[in-house]
Amino acid sequence: MTALCAGLLAPATAHATETDLLGATPVATAGLCDQGAPTFDDIVTASASVLRAAIPAAGWADFDARVAAFRAQVAAVRVHRDGLPQHPADVTARTAELDDPIVTYLVNGLDAVHTGRINETMSVSQLTVNDVIEVFILATGIVKIPAKLAAGMVPTVGLFLKPLVGAAFTGVKALARGVQNSIEAGCVAPNVYPPLVLEPSPTEPVAVPQPIVDLARQVIRADGTCVPIAELTLAAVVERTRAFLASGGAAVDVAAMNQTADALQGFLASNRVAHVLLMRRSDDLGPLVEALDLGPLTFLANFGADVAEGKALDTVPLAEVKVENAFDLATLSLDIASLLISAGTSLSGAAESVTTPISIAQKLLFAPTDYGAPIVRGVMQSMCAV
Repeated sequence: MTALCAGLLAPATAHATETDLLGATPVATAGLCDQGAPTFDDIVTASASVLRAAIPAAGWADFDARVAAFRAQVAAVRVHRDGLPQHPADVTARTAELDDPIVTYLVNGLDAVHTGRINETMSVSQLTVNDVIEVFILATGIVKIPAKLAAGMVPTVGLFLKPLVGAAFTGVKALARGVQNSIEAGCVAPNVYPPLVLEPSPTEPVAVPQPIVDLARQVIRADGTCVPIAELTLAAVVERTRAFLASGGAAVDVAAMNQTADALQGFLASNRVAHVLLMRRSDDLGPLVEALDLGPLTFLANFGADVAEGKALDTVPLAEVKVENAFDLATLSLDIASLLISAGTSLSGAAESVTTPISIAQKLLFAPTDYGAPIVRGVMQSMCAV
């Protein structure tokens, strides 16, 4: 058997026939392994290459012409790329850390409107498998919010059911990310067809609501060269406001405005608050705190970290308080109010028919705090003010 195989596999000189037909190229001569997520055109050509191997050589020319026509039809279909979700690592470093599909979509969309990229198009052939998975991840992220809200309204067990539902959606997202990583680590299937040559993508204006346009004009993507909105201190906010008013942005008495700004800066510098009120980000306090993202829990974990570092009794000037700190304190107050209302409407002996409507109303009332606040916070951490 060894001698027979050696004889069959012995190398020999290949005689090529000079021709311009793509059909003259054997499938077996497909080239090197290209790593990365395959595009739609990669999938089409790889599939066509497999089918082509089963066709007699006499039919290759006709088959190749059909493949070329289909590729051209697909390439002619164009989409606005920034209207589709992006991988968080392709937007900002912070969106990559958060991996919140809604935050990533909003940050990229606002920046696309600000820069005018929102009007740029691309061929469907250039979309990758990862782009399709990203759409799925965004869809699950959107569905996760009403699912958790509905789970939290279940009497008695809602408090325990909500984190379980959230964990299920998180697991689905982690599985999708694993599929993406596996695809990128593999090889694009070889094919015998040349790369697709595309004409420059045209721009097609997108109708964007004016309030979104106005907001997008005021923010840009945090690329490491600017201070994100969340990290601006109160002192910096006062100075930015002073500069805006002094530039003619509003009809004001500039001298009086500067006098008031100086007094406010003096007040911020001379008055201090407890360091414990400047809470760390939930993802800096461990995976459990990050997963639950509850204001009181984050506060207690932050207080424990301050005690461990010997900073529990420290104070800091108001001027050093960041926008994110003030936002966290506001949401903490709302979270505590929600807990107190929950406790007050679930006293032993209260009729279930009375407590359930009140509980449902309370959960709907504070839903923006539970589900909207983390998204707003993530956007502020990932974008800078102009």
